[in-house]
Amino acid sequence: MRSFFISLAVCLVYAIAGCSKPQTVESPKSPPLANTPGAGLEATNVIDACSLLTSKEIEAIQGAPLKDTKPSANSQGGLTISQCYFLLPTAAESIVLTVTQRADGAGGRDPKQLWKETFHLDKEKAEPDRKGESKLPPPQNIPDVGDEAFWAPLGTGGSLYALKGNIHIRVSVGGPGDQAAKIQKSKALAEVVLKRL
Repeated sequence: MRSFFISLAVCLVYAIAGCSKPQTVESPKSPPLANTPGAGLEATNVIDACSLLTSKEIEAIQGAPLKDTKPSANSQGGLTISQCYFLLPTAAESIVLTVTQRADGAGGRDPKQLWKETFHLDKEKAEPDRKGESKLPPPQNIPDVGDEAFWAPLGTGGSLYALKGNIHIRVSVGGPGDQAAKIQKSKALAEVVLKRL
């Protein structure tokens, strides 16, 4: 069970994209996923994550102006992952948005299957807890966001995952505020993004 929650919080996207170094939730300072040459990213249907939020929207929600965007993409395991690092005046305030969609070709995988495996794991098949291991709280259902949404807590922060059709997104915000504040900001950003998918 513990490994399920850890993978939920930090490896959902990265395990598929080659297990790149995970980004911290509160201070998304790590570099974005590297582009993978020859990974099928020449496809025209790849969503540009950086195009899904405007500077005005970010400032209205996060309270700080956008300085720069750093797009990246990777395609592996039948999924195409587009990510944008929205750089704000301080790295701690910045936002990371990841969009996961089906890759082109016969090897394409339906992101809904990954979603089901991640958020609707059969409890009987889950790994049992071991004595002495710390437990992460389970994902929290967030109503009225997309088709379904969950907050995956990690420390005082976390990430919001939302599903719409056969595409899912992950939003992580930094900056001050407790987990409730980060959930509200992530939810507001996700609602904007989902309208554009």
